Amino acid sequence: MPDGAAPKGRQTARNDRKNNGDHCHAFASTVGAGSVYSALMAHVIDRDKWARMPDRWQGELECGAWGSNSCLIFNYLPGTGGGPRLHRHPYAEIFIVRQGSGLFTVGDREIEAFAGQIVIVPPNTAHKFTNLGPGPLETIDIHENGSFVTEWLE
Repeated sequence: MPDGAAPKGRQTARNDRKNNGDHCHAFASTVGAGSVYSALMAHVIDRDKWARMPDRWQGELECGAWGSNSCLIFNYLPGTGGGPRLHRHPYAEIFIVRQGSGLFTVGDREIEAFAGQIVIVPPNTAHKFTNLGPGPLETIDIHENGSFVTEWLE
C-alpha cells in the first residue's frame, strides 16, 4: 500500500490532514456500520489545539464542541506541592495517574494514588490533589460533561 494510503473503506487522520491541510479533522466511515449509522463522525484533535507547551503533556480541552460529553485536563506538576484548590463539579471526575504520586482529598478522605492507578470522584463531592513528589505528578482528568463547570470552595 502506498505511503499515506488508507485501506479501502477507511480514512486515516494522516490521510485527512494530507487532503485538507486542517489541524482539527472530522471524517466519516460507514464500513460495517450498516444503514443505521450512515454518517458516523470521528474527530482527531491535534496537540497544538490543547497543549500549553509543545514539550509537555499539559493542557485542557472541552470536548463538547466535538459532540462528546467530556472534558479533559492534562496535568503536569513538576515539583512537590501544587495542584488545584478544593472544588467540586455537578458531574463525576476521573483521574488517571500517569506518573508520580499524588495526595487526593475526596470529601473527608485522603487518598494516596500512584502511577497506574485511577481515582473516581462522585458528582458534587469536594476534592483537590497535590504532588507528593519527589518527581513530577502527571494526570489525565476526565470530566463527565462537555464543558467545565467548577465551584471553587477555597
